Amino acid sequence: MTTNVIITFTAKPEKLAAFTDILQSVKTELPKVDGCIAVDVFNDTANPCVFTLVETWQSESAHKAHIEGVVSSGGWSHIASHLACDPSSSYFKAL
Repeated sequence: MTTNVIITFTAKPEKLAAFTDILQSVKTELPKVDGCIAVDVFNDTANPCVFTLVETWQSESAHKAHIEGVVSSGGWSHIASHLACDPSSSYFKAL
């Protein structure tokens, strides 16, 4: 059974352009990751610093393995340096 991960990020205003570039890369690169089926990236029309990703994964464990790799590679530190606060995320199942 697949799982959906919904993540909301708030970029620092001074890092908005660079964070937008990161998310453009995520749109093309994340679906190539083992276990990732799809990703959609949304930008809040009322607050351009807020982004929401809706990711579909083969399993929650596949997503968690990907996150562990991002953290251990140092990639998460780079992403986090663009954020105004910690992201909010949860796992969802379709009804």
